Amino acid sequence: MKPTTKLRDLLATDGPLLIPGAYDGASARVVHALGHGAVYLTGFGMEASLLGMPDIGLASQAEIVTHAGHIAAAVPIPVISDADTGYGGLTNVHRTVRDFERAGIAGIHIEDQSLPKRCGGMAGRAVVPVGEMVARLRAALAARQDPDFVIIARSDAKVDEGMDAVIARLNAYFAAGADLAMIAEPFEVTDLARLCKELHGPLAMVGGVGEWPESMLSHDEFAALGVKMVFYAVTGLGVALSAQMAVYGDLLNNGRLGSASTNALMSLEGLSELMGLSEWNAIEASALKDGQ
Repeated sequence: MKPTTKLRDLLATDGPLLIPGAYDGASARVVHALGHGAVYLTGFGMEASLLGMPDIGLASQAEIVTHAGHIAAAVPIPVISDADTGYGGLTNVHRTVRDFERAGIAGIHIEDQSLPKRCGGMAGRAVVPVGEMVARLRAALAARQDPDFVIIARSDAKVDEGMDAVIARLNAYFAAGADLAMIAEPFEVTDLARLCKELHGPLAMVGGVGEWPESMLSHDEFAALGVKMVFYAVTGLGVALSAQMAVYGDLLNNGRLGSASTNALMSLEGLSELMGLSEWNAIEASALKDGQ
């Protein structure tokens, strides 16, 4: 089954989908190994992983698509990717959709920010007029060759324009043909309930951001609200970097790996197995056997 069809099947199930974020092939392998049904590629995480820089649109379309393609090739589950604003004008949006499809991505989200874009939770972001974002979506939908490829429309308008504008914008994006709406700013639980009630389609949101209490709700709480997808965008990145800071801080301060690394270190065998060594060994063994 195609990854896009797998994602459509997941969307057709009842209840919310809690989708871990990944930023490289190794973190995507963790998501798959644990049994999750899909993986989310965070723009913040990919810019951090590729460049060691903040999520302010510094990575190019080609860098992100190539990186996303490598991650999609590493796991057999559907991959949903951040596609920022589509990386330029309407023709760029068209090409972006085609390139992500060719890279094996199952779906993307496009946001209504103006340039220069910023992470959805950062100060200083601004949004384009509704008509300009609708045109982006029309370009994206016209470019889509696989009808199962999922296109999500994100609005970052809450800070500047308020809740009423966010609802109006997202419903305009649904009218243009978006499959889901998305938010990536802090919202109160009452705001989430209102969004789920008044939107004309399913809602996706960012979860696992510690300073946003509403993003830390449980599966059942998201279900009661009516949220369809929760992307744990930077959760894995934050946990991994925090652990590395503790372990390497020990090394610097104590001249050896200490207590911080006791429970964090994996064996070489465990790391190799997580990266799929047994699968590659089986391919090699099969080739040798067939050749005898």
